[in-house]
Amino acid sequence: MKKLLTTGLLVASCLATSQAYATAMECYVDTPAYDHFTTGHCSALIWGANKATAVFRIKDADSKPISSVIWGNAAASCGTGGAYCTIDIYAFRSYTATATVLYQDGSWGSASATAWLEDGS
Repeated sequence: MKKLLTTGLLVASCLATSQAYATAMECYVDTPAYDHFTTGHCSALIWGANKATAVFRIKDADSKPISSVIWGNAAASCGTGGAYCTIDIYAFRSYTATATVLYQDGSWGSASATAWLEDGS
């Protein structure tokens, strides 16, 4: 019985210290124009270009200190690192980047955003 209570308290304390935090991701598709981040989804129409660069970032990363970001799906090539990720995207394909954000206070959050490119054809 003592082992059961000890295990239960250990699990409860782990859950209490590992709280989820509301996290959002922003992105933009790099164009010759002035680009700005939008939350959750970004797209661009670049005439004659079948390839562009998409930039993803964790929104409000400065408001809470981040320990690390684990990038996934289309952004998996960014590995584990900072709050920004840049990938090449191709026309008429959807690219969804996901991230698990680990904060310095022990909490975590997850976010995603989708980038889309059209070439005007």
